[in-house]
Amino acid sequence: MTTLLQKMGLELTDSEREELRKFDKPSMKVVGRGTLTMSVEDARDSDKIRALSLKMKEMIE
Repeated sequence: MTTLLQKMGLELTDSEREELRKFDKPSMKVVGRGTLTMSVEDARDSDKIRALSLKMKEMIE
């Protein structure tokens, strides 16, 4: 049964919770309402940043 908060889009669905568990980083912390922080090292090690770095490097060369 979906709750009112889920219908309004304010509560995570089961699939969203599962995705967050896969993304779990030890340096990630919840600071406030919807505000997450993580270490710079973990951010730089992400696949997305690596792909962007390679793309930028190709553009410069």
